[in-house]
Order: sequence, then structure tokens, then C-alpha cells
Amino acid sequence: MPPLDRTLPSFELTTGAGNRVTLDQLVRRGPAVLVLLGDAANDPTCEQMLRDLGGEAYAWGARLVVVSAGPSPIGSELATSGAATWTIDSDAAVFAALDLQRQRRFARGRLQSGVFVVDSQRIVRLAFVAEPAGTWIPAAVVIARLKRLGAYSAPVSEADPEPAETPAERAGSAVAEKEQLVRDVAGRLGLDTAAVTEIATASRFADLGMATVPDAIINKDGALTDEEWDLIRQHPLRSAEMLSSSRMLDGVREIVQASHEHLDGSGYPLGLSGERIPLGARVLLVVEAYMAMTQARTYRALLGMREALDELRDTAGTLYDPVVVEALEQAIGARGGSSSIAQAA
Repeated sequence: MPPLDRTLPSFELTTGAGNRVTLDQLVRRGPAVLVLLGDAANDPTCEQMLRDLGGEAYAWGARLVVVSAGPSPIGSELATSGAATWTIDSDAAVFAALDLQRQRRFARGRLQSGVFVVDSQRIVRLAFVAEPAGTWIPAAVVIARLKRLGAYSAPVSEADPEPAETPAERAGSAVAEKEQLVRDVAGRLGLDTAAVTEIATASRFADLGMATVPDAIINKDGALTDEEWDLIRQHPLRSAEMLSSSRMLDGVREIVQASHEHLDGSGYPLGLSGERIPLGARVLLVVEAYMAMTQARTYRALLGMREALDELRDTAGTLYDPVVVEALEQAIGARGGSSSIAQAA
């Protein structure tokens, strides 16, 4: 596997639609997250990681690129929804360039799986091999690396008709969009203006603590240890600690600290459940989940919206507060998504 800060040779891939695309094209506007699916067929951990990354990568000015050696149901699904670019590496050129080809004696080489962040200069800034199966790097770790790559944005050609939006600008737009949705959902729960503002403020800082996760963990080659996972799961506590100690922010800190707790107690960092989880944290959890599933689709792909709402409904009462999920549906409907929500019912 190439070390960090090494420049990759360019290569050419074929998209699921049959078009040819080069590495230079993929990173022209900023970092690309290359997820190589070697032996990851039917890996639910990988699929969940990819869905989480779909909208988040876009928000931080990066392109999520799923690379497979052949047909890939999850790659096709993400490409259809607009959450990723699905490409096929039929000659295993990318796997070879990233040293993810392990030769077997008397047999064809085995293609390993991994995640790589490549900046606009084709320099590898994160390298992770998913071995053994089910040990995929968390989406939050990849996003933490993308945030630190905000300065890597390639110039846009004058011939390019698309608007030149920097990663920072795109991230700012995503944060504002999320905050507005949080306000809409909280308002539909009958909360007063002060409470709505408190939850919206918490939404800006919920993942601030990911900045405290060492690069050695973010860039680790191989499975994370239990201790390293624990450190990542502590980031909500670190986020709360990084906020001002002013008593005016007591409520915000409480929401931030519980923003990854699940209704059934399976979340982190404290394993809170039910009413012990602040209502504001329950709002953030639902909105964050919805944005992660649909952000790259910018509400235009009705199938993506329907699938996201279906998934939230399916886990309402287990992971998510059913009342908050209902408020989200109402908020999306009021934004012009009524027809898609009706189709999803």
C-alpha cells in the first residue's frame, strides 16, 4: 500500500454508465474518496459506511468514488441516487496502483478492499485497508480527514460551465441547510424559539471533537483496536468539552454530548436510552441520518428521499424517536416534498 503523501499515477476507469473517466478528472475539483471493493461483496458494514459517506463527502467538496472489478449492487445503487460515482476497474489497474492486489500461488490474484482519500494534486492523504472483512473505517474518520483537506481545491478550467464552489463554500452551505432543517423539525415539535435556537446551535458543534482523534488512528492501516474505537466514540464528549464553559451553553453541551445516543441505548458515548436522551439530541440524530442518506441528492431524487424515510421509519422506536421522525416528514413535506412522502407512506 502506498504511504501517505505519495502522488498516485493517473489511471482510467469506466463508469457504471459506460463512460471513461480518469483520476485527474475525479480529483479536479477537490479530494476524491476512493472506496475499492475487492472482497467486500455483501459486506453490510461496508454498505453502511458508503451510505453514511454519500452525502457527507459531497458536503465537504469531495467526490465519493466506488471502484469495483465488476458488477456491484451497492455501487449501482449509490450512482443511481447521485450519492457516488460508481466505476469499474476491469484491469485491476487501481488495485495494483494502491497495492491492493495480493497474489495467490496457482490462483488469480485476490483483490483487497480499502478506502483512500486523494487530494486535487493526486496525493494520497488517507490510506486504509479493510482486512479482515467487516473492519471498514468509520465514515466520521474519513470526514475528519476531508475537513483537514479543505485547502486542497484544484483550479477550475475556464471552459467548465459549472460554477466554481470551493469545499469550504460547499461545506458552509451544507451546514446552513442542516441547521435550517433542524429548526424546522424542532419547531414542529412545539418547542419555543429559545429551545429551537439551542438545538440549532448544537447542530453546528456536534462533531467538533473529531478534530481530537489522532492522525495515527485516522490514517491507520488495518483494523482499529477496541481502544481506538473507544476513542472515536468519545468524540461527542470531546465536542461538549471544547465548547465554552458559560452556563448559557449548558443545554447546548448536553445536546452535543448525547447527539449519537440511540433510543434503545445502543448509541454512544454513555449508552443513554429513551427519555434520558435530551429531545434536542434526538432531533439531531434524525436530521443527521436523513442528511447523510440524501444530501448528495439535494432532495431532487424522490427515490432517495423515499428510501431514507423508509429506513428512518423502520428503525423508529429502536434507534430514532418516532415523534421526531414524524416531525421530519412534515418538515420535508412543507419544503415541497409532499408528493414523495405520500409515495413513501
